[in-house]
Amino acid sequence: MQRTLTTALAGLALAVTSLAWSAPLDLSDSEDSLTAFAKMRCSLDAEESTIAWWYGTLFADFPDSQPQPLMRFEGFNACRMLPHEDGGFKMVTREVTYYQDLATGEIIETWDNPFTEETVDIIHVANDPVSHQMPLAGRDYSTWPWVQIGDQLMLTMNIPLRYPNPLQPDEFPEESSGEVYLASEHFTFFAPIDEINDPEIQSTANTYGWARTGPWLPWMKMGQQPGGLIYSGQGKKLRGGYEQLPEAIRAYTDEHFPAYRTAPDSYYGPNATSWTEFRRILRERRETEETGAE
Repeated sequence: MQRTLTTALAGLALAVTSLAWSAPLDLSDSEDSLTAFAKMRCSLDAEESTIAWWYGTLFADFPDSQPQPLMRFEGFNACRMLPHEDGGFKMVTREVTYYQDLATGEIIETWDNPFTEETVDIIHVANDPVSHQMPLAGRDYSTWPWVQIGDQLMLTMNIPLRYPNPLQPDEFPEESSGEVYLASEHFTFFAPIDEINDPEIQSTANTYGWARTGPWLPWMKMGQQPGGLIYSGQGKKLRGGYEQLPEAIRAYTDEHFPAYRTAPDSYYGPNATSWTEFRRILRERRETEETGAE
């Protein structure tokens, strides 16, 4: 019943969009700007689960020294755009990232930390959900910095992050970077302008660059040592879907995180992060150990 209702709402939203759509889209108009983003990032078709793949290198960034590559990472996000009751969309997604050996690219489960000389267990990223409500009512998407050059449409998004650290140092002295979580994410998306403006295309091609600054990962057990991490990567929407992912990524996902092969089909929360997931995992481990000791 829920799936049938979702499908009906999606069809209604697409019908309304088709009737109102004039090509080319006017990116100075809030609704058109959001429509362009939805096509580029995911799909206007609520039945479609799109896959955005990424690959990059993780660097250690200490004060007064050059960044040092530590490992590779590779993963993907499964995304779906559902119609919002106030117009616009609910972008529902889940995502994984797997850490890999710097030389071979193989997915690794432990890491020899060269800064502490300790071997630590890796906890890969598996966040469900990572979703956002994007209603038209009360929002203005016309200010997004779209840039057209030649046949490409580009959009840069810079996202500063500051909030209370889910891992407070009094409870997690080895894993916490401090009382406040500080990070930033930086995306630059590229899509063909002719596909953005084609009313018949529900999901455009999309390549992108991604960078992130942030604290040491909790499982690195670096505590509040000065410095942090730089992520440098790039990615692409895989129009062939999940089966177009590299074989090693699919095999690991099939074994450990099969639900992540497709996007959610409803909006729910709260959003998960590496830090909230690590807190959950560590607390469960401690509870198991305490129960076993009893």
